[in-house]
Amino acid sequence: MKISAEGLALIKAHEGCKLTAYKAVSTEKYYTIGYGHYGADVKKGMKITQAQADAYLVSDLAKFEAKVEKYNSKYHFNVNQFSALVSFAYNVGSIDQLTANGTRTIAQISAKILEYNKSGGKVLSGLTKRRKAEKALFDKATTAAPIQPNYKPMVASPTIKKGVQGIHAKYLQQDLNYLYAIGYIKLNAKLKEDGDCGTNTVNAIKVFQEKVGFKGKNIDGSYGPASYAKMKALLG
Repeated sequence: MKISAEGLALIKAHEGCKLTAYKAVSTEKYYTIGYGHYGADVKKGMKITQAQADAYLVSDLAKFEAKVEKYNSKYHFNVNQFSALVSFAYNVGSIDQLTANGTRTIAQISAKILEYNKSGGKVLSGLTKRRKAEKALFDKATTAAPIQPNYKPMVASPTIKKGVQGIHAKYLQQDLNYLYAIGYIKLNAKLKEDGDCGTNTVNAIKVFQEKVGFKGKNIDGSYGPASYAKMKALLG
C-alpha cells in the first residue's frame, strides 16, 4: 500500500521544507534538506529545488510505508489509517511501540497516537498538533481504495508509446496518476486508467520526463527503459 495524497499533504504541512542543507542539532553527523531528508548524500551548503525536495520525500517514504505495511496482514488498514501511520513513522521512526508490536487493537492504537507529543519529556505544541492531525486522519472513515502503483518485473519492454494498449500501459497510467495526486507532476486532469496510451498519456509521459531531468529530444512521450528507471527510483 502507498500513502494517500491527504497523508502526504499532512507530512508536508508538519515537516516544513528547507531547500538549503542544515543541521537541526550541531552535533548531528549529517545534514538535512527538503522535508527532513537526512544522510551522507546531503552536503554542507547543498541547495535543491522544490521538485527535488518532493522527489526526496517520495523516495524516503518507501522505507516508512514498509514499516507500516509489515503490520497490514494483521490489521488490514484502510488508506486513511495506513497514511496516518506512515506520517507517524516518518516522524517517530516506526510504529512498533505504538502498536505494541502488533498486539494492540485499532481502537487502542488510535487512542495512543496522541501520547507521542513529547521531546525530552516536554510536551511540544508542534507535536501535539501533528498527533491530532494524524489521529483525525486515522479515525476518518473511507471507502476509497489506496493510491498504489502496480509494478511488474519488466524493463519497459515493449516501450509504451502512442497507440500501445494493454496492462503495462494501464500500470503506467496508475503511476502517473499517483505522481499527479501527490503534486509531483502537473497535469490538466487525472488520466483514464484504461490501458490505452493516447494523447493525454503521451503528454503526461512528457511532463514526467521533463520533471525527472530529460532534455531536448529525450522528452518524446515514449516510455522506455530510461523513463522506467526514473519511475522505479521514485516509486519502486
